[in-house]
Amino acid sequence: MHLHTGRGLDKTVEAIKALQLKAIQIFTGNPSAWRSAPIDAQATAMFKRSLQELDVRPAMSHAMYLINLASPNPNFQKKSREALTAELVRAESYGCQYVVTHVGSHMGDGAQAGIDRVVAALDHVLSTATGSATCLLETSAGGGAYVGAKFEDLAQILSRLTPHAERLGVCFDTAHAYASGYDDAGFEGMRKTLDQLTEIVPAQRIRACHCNDTTVTFGGKADRHVNIGQGNIGLEGFRALLNYEPLAHCAFVLETPGEEMLEGLENLNRLRSLL
Repeated sequence: MHLHTGRGLDKTVEAIKALQLKAIQIFTGNPSAWRSAPIDAQATAMFKRSLQELDVRPAMSHAMYLINLASPNPNFQKKSREALTAELVRAESYGCQYVVTHVGSHMGDGAQAGIDRVVAALDHVLSTATGSATCLLETSAGGGAYVGAKFEDLAQILSRLTPHAERLGVCFDTAHAYASGYDDAGFEGMRKTLDQLTEIVPAQRIRACHCNDTTVTFGGKADRHVNIGQGNIGLEGFRALLNYEPLAHCAFVLETPGEEMLEGLENLNRLRSLL
């Protein structure tokens, strides 16, 4: 589950214990601002130690929403590269193995131009960022001119960055896929979509799945998450996802709305009942 950290990392650890989580996602800073508060070394060391003791693996951070690796604006490109580089280093201090990032928008320049910029940016970031944290490119909902709405976009990026293969993967988002035109509703729809995904992107490069239902119309190119089973994907869609053998190695993480110990727990129990 994506967990809040604003109340303190000790409270986050309490939630992990109460919910019996084995995979988590967090923000290590403000997701809507270029600058984040300095790291509290003592708190992050405690958090990292707790993750190890509780056998939470993987832990993921979600990079800030401002990052746009496909941007044609040189200044925005530079800030995006620096922010993602910093997040890969910062996340590791929290004990995170993965950093999930949105790829960004080509701003009308065309998909290939955007992909070319993403490849150059990721090459720079992964050459610069020290440590071992892996960057996961999230599938896009497809709004505007976003790179990553098509599975082929991500496959091309991976194929052009083979020197960084160990530190670069994909995060599949169920709601984003539906919004971008992949019909992963219901059991058969999800199986068909996952077969398509794993034909284009090698299954071992897909490291995480965001489990989100959605009320967005099919191909609606909007990003709205709703509780599991209350949207178009439905319980049978998630049953297919959680029991899809080629992705058995993945982390499955909720990003649904509501309180962690109320709606969050209900969603978690719904997913666990489908295993």
